[in-house]
Formats: sequence, structure tokens, C-alpha cells
Amino acid sequence: MVEAITITTFAAVCAIAIFRTEWSLALIVLLFPFKQALQASSSFFLSYYYLPNLIVVGIAAVSLARHFAASQHPLRGYASAPLWGTLVIYTWSAVSLIWTPSYGAASDFVTENLPYLLLYVFLAPALVDGMESASKFVRLLLWLSAIVTAVILVNPTFTSQTGRMGIKISSSLQTNPLAIGELGGMMIIMAVLSRPSGASLATNAVRLTTFVLGVLLGLQSGSRGQMVFSVLLAILFVPVSRRVKNIFGFFGTTIAMVVIGAAVLFLAQSVLEGQGLKRWDANSVEEGIGMRLFNALDLLAAWATFPPAWLFGLGLNAFSSLGQVQAHQGYTHNIPVDILAELGLPIFVIFTGIWYRVYRSSVWLVRRFSDDVEYRAVAATLVALVAFEFLLANKQGMLWVTSNLFMWALILNRVQRCEELEMVPNPAGEPGEERQLALPDMP
Repeated sequence: MVEAITITTFAAVCAIAIFRTEWSLALIVLLFPFKQALQASSSFFLSYYYLPNLIVVGIAAVSLARHFAASQHPLRGYASAPLWGTLVIYTWSAVSLIWTPSYGAASDFVTENLPYLLLYVFLAPALVDGMESASKFVRLLLWLSAIVTAVILVNPTFTSQTGRMGIKISSSLQTNPLAIGELGGMMIIMAVLSRPSGASLATNAVRLTTFVLGVLLGLQSGSRGQMVFSVLLAILFVPVSRRVKNIFGFFGTTIAMVVIGAAVLFLAQSVLEGQGLKRWDANSVEEGIGMRLFNALDLLAAWATFPPAWLFGLGLNAFSSLGQVQAHQGYTHNIPVDILAELGLPIFVIFTGIWYRVYRSSVWLVRRFSDDVEYRAVAATLVALVAFEFLLANKQGMLWVTSNLFMWALILNRVQRCEELEMVPNPAGEPGEERQLALPDMP
């Protein structure tokens, strides 16, 4: 029964995604959770684990081609400074394979994850071209996330091993719980911040259901950072998503933030037990933070003592060559530190520039739609999701396995650029001619 529901849901989403770009983008965002749900439901997908990737890439490409054929300006706002900066970062990281002391592991990261880079960085941002499509995408992602999560939670194949939910592949190996934990965090943010205009009782019920399912998924996956960051951002961005016009609005917003925290604590007490509860023990949390801190300091120390690396970097995944402990851990779990030490100071400046531009785009979007109930909430949700991915990049993953970090940044930046271009009158009165306004000065 679960197998039929999972495969049918995936097939239905794929069929619609061919004709709707927002469905294609949602399918890309949900690729890894959907993939795990399929693997848990069918041994066929467990054996052919690359098949969902190929299906999603093919459907997204067809959907994008249809969009290009129907749109007058399909790439408006697409070619931006953050896109070129991202391309430079990944190109230089591939070039650094020439001198990295960890060529074997680093080259494997590049070859295995190059298709994901193309999907997340180049294809996904082309599927959204303004606030209207972004609003449809966020609203759709809210519904689809709840469906995928419900399928995961009711599937008995998902088991908890050392407090982390996943599919047990062998006695000591299971699928990555961080992907479903990340989905849970995204669901919390979307459920709290989204605010469709004229929202019906059914829509609010979906938001509440999505919030509860997101908390349950995050807790059962044992993803501590995902839970902490998502709850924190959901609370902090409530005032951003809703204009506080009077004292009653202020108290309403304050109460909403308190309720969010209380609801998460209540669900945590009801769900966590055994190994899952142990992961939230102070000693366990301190150990995880300490490991990441020592990793970062080890890599920075190696970089600081080798002056040529200040300019060129130590080379991609050089961390794993520092010693037996580092080789076992694979990478520092801190992407900004990796970029500085392994790719060099100039690339780190480019990386910083990308996020400064994303910050400016975020402020522009929120200001632009400050008086629009729905679009202001959409802008706040997108900004919060980008901030969520950036925070996660400081505690997990490495450059070539976390290209969705740049995907969210590029999506937000393209939405802002499209809206900015839309505001500019055509001085020549000729179709297709556009002029971009400079971003306003910001603190």
C-alpha cells in the first residue's frame, strides 16, 4: 500500500512538472527526500538509486524548454554576479585538484557531484522568474513537503539507528538522515512564515499540519542543527513576514513567537526517547560543536603556515590529508572555512561578495513588498530559507555535496532581479529592451 502511494505520488508530481515550472523546481528541492521515500518503498529504486535523479533532470529540462518557448524573456535576471561568482568558485576548486594532497577523494567528490551542480546551480534558478512564480512555488512546496513527509513517517522501512531515522541498508549503514532533517527544518520555516492572501481554513490546516510534520521529521532524523536553526529563523522572521501596524499587532506577533517555541518543546518531549533523546544531551551537543571547531582550527592552522596557500589555497579537500582523524572525518563540516583554506583568500572574497549581494537582494525584496500581505510573506520565507541553508553550511557538508546552498541564493537573487527589471520603464518603447536599476543604498 505504501509502495503504491509513494510511486503514484512521485509519478503524478513528475507528470505535472512537465507543464509547470514551479512543480519542476519543487521536485528538484524534494529530490533527496523523495528518493529516500522511493527507496524505502520499493527494492527496485533501492537497486537503481540513480533513476530518480535522471527522471527529475529530464523532466526539469523539458519543463524549462517549454517555458523558454512560451516566454519572451526566459533568462531575464538569470545571468547575475552571484551566478558568475559561483561558477568561478567551483571552477577554481576543480583546478585545485592539480595541487591538492587529497586528489583521490577530492576528484571523487567532483565527478560524483557534478550532475547535482548542474541541476541545482544552473537549471533550478532558471525555473523561477519573479515573485508570482516564487509565490506559486512556495505554496506548492508547502503542500508537497507535507505529503512526502507523511509518506516517510508512515513507512515502516524507515528505522531509527542511534537516534537518526533512515533506511537501513546494512547492519551498520543507513541513508543520510540530514536530507530529511533539512526538509523538516524547511517545513517549519514555510509553515510559520507563509501567508497566502485570502487563506482558507483548509490552507491554514495544511500549514499547521506541515509545521507538526516538520517538527516530527526533524526530531526523528536526529538533526540537531536543522531543528535549532529552523525554529530560531522561524521566530526571528515572523516580524519580517508580517507588518506590525499597532500595539495589538506587536503583542500578536510576540505571542506567535512564544507559541512556536512552546509547540516545538512539547512535541520534542512527546517524541524523543532513547538514543534520540541522548543526541540532545549537553555532552553530546558539546562534543559535536567541539569536533567541528577543532576541524576548522586544524585546517586554518595548516593554511596559515603555508603562505602560497593564502593566495591559491591548499587544494580541494586538503583537510582529509592532515592526519588519520581528519581522513576518517573527510571534511571540516564548515564550507566557509573550507573555501578560505582550501581555495584561497581571493575565492573567499568572491564567496563573501555573493552573500553580500544576496543580503542586498533580500532587503530589496522585503522593502519592495512591505505593503503586500502575500508577497511580503513569500519574500520573508525565501530569505529565511536562504539563511537556513547558510547556517547549515557552517555545520555540515563540503562544497561539492552542498550545491543546493548556492541554489537557494541564486533563486532569491533572480526573483529580486526580475522584479527590479519589471519596475523599469522601457525608455525606447520597444519590446524586449530593458534597463536595470541599481540596488538602493542599504546599511
